[in-house]
This record gives sequence, structure tokens and C-alpha cells, in this order.
Amino acid sequence: MEYLPGGDLCHLLEHQGAFEESKAMFYTASIVLGLEELHRNNIVHRDLKLENLMVDVHGYLKIVDFGLSKDDFRYGDRSKTRCGTNCYMAPEIIDEMAYSRAVDWWALGVVLYVMLMFQFPFDAEDDMELFESIRNDKPALTEELSEEAQCLILRLLEKNPCDRLGSREAGAEEVKAHEFFEDIDWEEFLERELVPPFKPDVSGLTESTRQSECQAWGLMPPAEAISPEAQELFEGFDYSAE
Repeated sequence: MEYLPGGDLCHLLEHQGAFEESKAMFYTASIVLGLEELHRNNIVHRDLKLENLMVDVHGYLKIVDFGLSKDDFRYGDRSKTRCGTNCYMAPEIIDEMAYSRAVDWWALGVVLYVMLMFQFPFDAEDDMELFESIRNDKPALTEELSEEAQCLILRLLEKNPCDRLGSREAGAEEVKAHEFFEDIDWEEFLERELVPPFKPDVSGLTESTRQSECQAWGLMPPAEAISPEAQELFEGFDYSAE
């Protein structure tokens, strides 16, 4: 992996507090394009979270850490492996139901909520209470958020994965069409023509480090693809990281 001087979104939030909507919109759009690329390549991430979203030398996000990802996972495919980070888990993962790549869109909803509210949409004293909250509670929203932001959060944090934004075959296109992104020019975004809200200071980087910043947009695959046979070795294992 090339050097990503901006650090992760968790670090950025800790230092700057809740993001303004324009800033959250930029980073959310970055994630949408990253997930679009992953899903196009039949990969479901399954551990999207603030710590796995890093700011590159240009101020754009990259999705990292594919340790829990599953490849050869097409639209309509299902898995029952319970994995991920507790506060980002979709209800269907918690309940060990067969789930689709819609779990990545749920996690995006959690990330967006934290960026805007500076807290998690579901919280509790212990894991059991947390899981009950994820299953049953509606995330608390404030009138300070625009109607578009509130709507997108609720559409992404839809308990029923079949009704969740992005769950249909159109996938990311469905998410990109949401009114929250009305001011985003997706072609300009792909060409990195938009000015990012934060650009790390890279004055101390060497030229060789700068030149290494040439990976595919928004997608940081493992050095070697994990074979389906290797993936099967981990089926049935529980994993949760805090």
C-alpha cells in the first residue's frame, strides 16, 4: 500500500469534530465510488468503518483493510459468515441471516451518521444491548441536518436489506442518484477535479513516495487475491473487532 498521509477518518473526526454537510458529502461520495468499484469487481468489504477509510495525498479517500472481504460475490449472492465490527454490523449479520452486499451500504450509513453527528447511531452499555438497538431502534436525528441528509441516513440504515438504498441491482447508481448528492458532479469526482475539504501537508514527502501514489481510484486490493478455497476455510468463524 502506498503512503496515505492524511490518516484515517476516525483520526480526522477526533481532531476536527463533527463535519459540515459539504465535507461529509465529499467523503461519502468518495466511499460510494469506492464501493461501486468493489461491487463491480464482485467484492463485498464487510468491515467498512472510519478506521478503514484513509485520506490519500490528494485529499481523496481510499478504502483499506480487506481482511474480512469476500471476493467472487456477485449481485444476488449470499453469505452467513458473521463478521465485521459490532457498531457497524447490519441487522442481518447480527441475526446470522443470509446477507448480500447491502451490508456495505448499511455500514456507509453508520459512517455518514458519525461524520455528521459525532456519535454512533446505535449505542449501548454492552454488545447484547447494542445488537438489540441495531435491530429495533431508529437512529436519532437532529433538525440541524438537512432533509436530504436525514433521508439518506434513514435509507441506508433501513433494517430490511431488501428495501435498503443500494441493495438493488443498480447498486451504487441508486445511491448516487439520491438528492443528498445533487451538487456532486460524479464525472468530475472520478477525474479528481473537485477540491477536497482537507488536503494533507506532503511537503516532506520524497519524490519516490509521491510517485507511488498511482493505485486504482478508491480501491486498495490485497497484494494477492484470496482464493475461494481459502475463503471457505473461514466460513462459520465469528469475528468482531472493537
